[in-house]
Amino acid sequence: MELVEVVLYVRDMDTSIRFYRDTLGLAVRHQSAGWTTFRTGACVLALHAVERREIGTAEPDPTFLVADATVERERLISAGVEVSDIREPVAGTQVFDARDPDGNRFSLESRREITWEPP
Repeated sequence: MELVEVVLYVRDMDTSIRFYRDTLGLAVRHQSAGWTTFRTGACVLALHAVERREIGTAEPDPTFLVADATVERERLISAGVEVSDIREPVAGTQVFDARDPDGNRFSLESRREITWEPP
């Protein structure tokens, strides 16, 4: 299993982009109003915009890459781990959340290559 992403929840995307890009010097990989990622080497730092009321309660979300999210989810369930349903935020990416023994959230994600074929 490889750590591929850490998600931070932010209330002001533009301010956060300027901080991570201009102050820390990270290179922007993808930028949008709700989701921005930075190149950081082996792992991606992702900023996710949330409502102001969620700041302080939203927690960092380390994301681990696995071969098959469905198989890994079933394995964790059988080990007694609390897990969420699998969701597909973008085509070809399946992700679910889980909790460690202290209640810290982490995510597991699998990605399949999407091939585009013209109509």
